[in-house]
Amino acid sequence: MESNTDNKDTESLSNNLDNNIEEPDAEEAIEGVIERVAKSDPEAAAKISTYIVQKVHHGPMPSPEDIASYAQIQKDLPERMMAMAESAQKNKAQNTQTILDLKRQEIELHKQQLNTQHTLKTKELSNQKLSLYLASVVVILCITGSFYLALQDKTAVAIVIGGTTVVGIVGAFLTSKNKDNVDTSE
Repeated sequence: MESNTDNKDTESLSNNLDNNIEEPDAEEAIEGVIERVAKSDPEAAAKISTYIVQKVHHGPMPSPEDIASYAQIQKDLPERMMAMAESAQKNKAQNTQTILDLKRQEIELHKQQLNTQHTLKTKELSNQKLSLYLASVVVILCITGSFYLALQDKTAVAIVIGGTTVVGIVGAFLTSKNKDNVDTSE
C-alpha cells in the first residue's frame, strides 16, 4: 500500500512539476531525491513529496492557474468569481465602516453620560453647600433669638427654641450623612 501511495505522490509531483517548473532537470532532480530517500525511509519520502506538492495561495481569488482551469470549464466563470470577490470585499469594507461608526457613537454616548454624571455631581455638591449655609443661618438666628428671649426673662421659650433647633438641625445633618453613606455604598 505504501508503494502505491508513493507512486501516486510521485505522479502527482510530476504533474505539478510539469505545470509549475519549466526546467526538466529540476523535475528529474526532485524525483531522484525522493527515490533515494524512499529507499531508506519511505515515510520521509511521502512527507517530502507532500511538502513539495503542496501549493499555498491566499486571497479572495483562486490562484491564476486555478482561474485558467475554471475558464476551461466555463468561459465566464473567472469574471463571475471576480465579481463575487469584489462584492465580498465591498461588503467587508462596509461592515467594517459600520462597526467603526457604531464604536464612535458608543464613545460619544459614553462621553455624554460622563458629562451628565459630572454635571449632576456638581449640582449635588452645590445643593449641599447651599443647605449647609442656610442651616447655619437658621441655627445662628435661632440661637440669637433664644439668647434674646432669655434676656427678656422668657427662659422656657428660649430653651425650647434654642434646644429644639440645635437638636433638630444636628439630627438632620446626621441623618443626611448616614443616607449619603448608604447611597455611596450601593
